Amino acid sequence: MKPTPYIAVKTFDHQVDCFCPDADHSEVITIQRGDILEITPERKYTVINGWYALVIINQSFSFYMAVEDIEWYFTKEQLISMLDVDLQINYYQFKINQALDEADEISFMNFTEKMNDSNEMKEKLQMYLRNVAV
Repeated sequence: MKPTPYIAVKTFDHQVDCFCPDADHSEVITIQRGDILEITPERKYTVINGWYALVIINQSFSFYMAVEDIEWYFTKEQLISMLDVDLQINYYQFKINQALDEADEISFMNFTEKMNDSNEMKEKLQMYLRNVAV
């Protein structure tokens, strides 16, 4: 099973849990807008905090992230998949067409900006997928 790539649409901090015995330290990492996160099928379970998934950021840094945290980032739309990006682009195109029909310049400009941002995210994901395939 291949890792599933997601892209960060907002910059946010994540506290990495420590699995060291008898150690009570952790690290905070900043996930930048545009970072590609691969959620791998590799899992780890802790009695205290539950399930963790191995996450790889930009093919260079890996750590275990609580599955609960991953779900929370999805819910808050801080991480999105290629399908999510495609759905956004489809919706924004609809809203742009609607704004054109209604001659609503403010909505047109707003949704055009959002669509351009989604297209940028899609391009980054596609570039990542091409590089992984090679």
